[in-house]
Amino acid sequence: MKNHILQNGVLGGLTVVLYFALVYGISREAFMHPGLQWASLVFYLVFMWRAARMDCALHGAEREFRDLVRTPFAVFILINLAYWLFYYGLHLADPELVRLELLAQREGIAALLDKGVGDPQSANQLREQLKELDKVLENPVQPLGPILMRFGIGALGGFVLAAGVVLGMRFSR
Repeated sequence: MKNHILQNGVLGGLTVVLYFALVYGISREAFMHPGLQWASLVFYLVFMWRAARMDCALHGAEREFRDLVRTPFAVFILINLAYWLFYYGLHLADPELVRLELLAQREGIAALLDKGVGDPQSANQLREQLKELDKVLENPVQPLGPILMRFGIGALGGFVLAAGVVLGMRFSR
């Protein structure tokens, strides 16, 4: 591939998907572990860094910040797209995973209520969330809407990572 953004985005996406397929193959609980989820950012950063270095080699490093941040951010978006497509497909293929995630969410909310949230309005909102979760647990499915929202919100974090990559490159010279 001649396009360094596409090359690093696709390779990074495949790496992240293979990582999560391996983690899922170990166990569903491992797939849901927050530490293993966050650890995948290492792959994102490696491929974002590679693409940014290639971009600077091709176009020079003495450009405006917004020009420099485009490449690592685009790579993040491609990798993240691969991740969320895998995530969605996995949840469609394994409805039990959806149920386990909903149960974990329910346990977290119940634990908050047991501790006491202090504010009666917040406690009522949590109780309503528990009722909604109980309804969803009767027939758990993974809707596409929350996936798209997480993808969009993740892009904000991706921009921060891309900015960090660019700043890291500037300070490493």
